[in-house]
Amino acid sequence: MAPRYKVTLTEEERGKWVTIIRSGKSSASKFVHARGLLLCDAGPHGAPWRVADVAAALEVTSRTIEHLKLRFVDEGLDAALERKARVKPPRITFDGEFDARLTALACSPAPDDCSPRRPSN
Repeated sequence: MAPRYKVTLTEEERGKWVTIIRSGKSSASKFVHARGLLLCDAGPHGAPWRVADVAAALEVTSRTIEHLKLRFVDEGLDAALERKARVKPPRITFDGEFDARLTALACSPAPDDCSPRRPSN
């Protein structure tokens, strides 16, 4: 079966990826992405690896490699290196008002009708 997304790197792009890999100063995810795209390169620099082989070599899933190739083909070199930014901000569950109410409740005395439970025998 033909690959869904064909990665063809220019000499300049290959140089950038090799620099990232060899520098030793990049994050693990950048290293894996750079190495994955170099292995998937279908340019004149050698035969590309199969997605399953790349995934096994880098200890990631085949789906991760497919998503990486998609991001490179659709959005370009820099988008493939970085994680995709969140579309929606994380939901904040506790704010200052909630924290103040919780602290006041925890520090207040127990109601009179509330007695500690005793285990039944």
